[in-house]
Amino acid sequence: MASIGHIAVGFAAARIYDRDNISRWPSAVAWSALSLLPDLDVAGFALGVGYADPWGHRGATHSIALTAALGLAIGLCARWFARPVMRTACFAILVLVSHPLLDTMTDGGLGCALWWPFDLTRYFAPWRPIPVAPIGLHLASAEGARVVLAELILFAPVFLAALGYPRLSARPLRVASFLTLWMMSVWLIASSSRARESMIGFLLREDTVYTTGFSEAGFRRVKHGDSAVDVRQLLGAPRKEIWIYGGNSALEPALETSALSTRGTCATVHFDAGLATATFDREACTQRGIRTGMSLADVEQRLGVPRERGWQYTWSAGGGHHQMRIVTFEQDRVSMIIRQWN
Repeated sequence: MASIGHIAVGFAAARIYDRDNISRWPSAVAWSALSLLPDLDVAGFALGVGYADPWGHRGATHSIALTAALGLAIGLCARWFARPVMRTACFAILVLVSHPLLDTMTDGGLGCALWWPFDLTRYFAPWRPIPVAPIGLHLASAEGARVVLAELILFAPVFLAALGYPRLSARPLRVASFLTLWMMSVWLIASSSRARESMIGFLLREDTVYTTGFSEAGFRRVKHGDSAVDVRQLLGAPRKEIWIYGGNSALEPALETSALSTRGTCATVHFDAGLATATFDREACTQRGIRTGMSLADVEQRLGVPRERGWQYTWSAGGGHHQMRIVTFEQDRVSMIIRQWN
């Protein structure tokens, strides 16, 4: 998430917790900061912690056990600030636990390790209407701006309620108009229906090319944990692949692969139709005997099995807007299923 939704939760918590003083901005800032707290795990990237590691992004800090325990600890400390212990603990637990639950509703990245330390499996919610946000500085991009706008729309009712608009209750027509417009916007953001895709495709002048054997029905059947063999049976061979050998981050939706490179290491290799087309770091790859035009088998013979792979089934022949359909793998199992516009 781009954190807009987490901030909305913080504003709502402040509104309800301080119901006798609805304009307390310091309280809203404090509760929003608490709501964002689990994302401190991104600091692990700089320390060499991998995305998929137990303490990686959306790992232990996004577990129910750790967030609930932290909320309880904050409640116990409330007496030092003349705050009610039980009320503060309950609010802190709800705010902190809401973070991983909302993150499971994003449409990309890795899921959340909700049941750490008992289970390291990353989980997603059945319904995932929230677009995943690029990590770190990549948020300051066109894709990041799109995600921020989408979250502002999705959480608009929460912000309105949190900021307090009592006059709306006396204007049912305005409320009905707002909710109608909001639900239409949510449908445009979150729906994957053919009607919505056709509408966006018309507006963007879609130029999507699909691989032979690919089908939307098959893509919908791909699940996290499926093997590469399962995916190939459903979708056929991908047109483009990216193999990752170095770097700390998992493949991001926009495939910002240059950021994943580790200087001095042949970190990533791109393939198109089974042949290598680009490498990062080029000098390090050349020293390992990797060059453009090599086959998948030749690269694997020299570098071994990649830590992570991405299979791309769609592209644009003319460089225009197209529907991205990408499946990524870790240890030969599906780790991400990417469906978005590019």
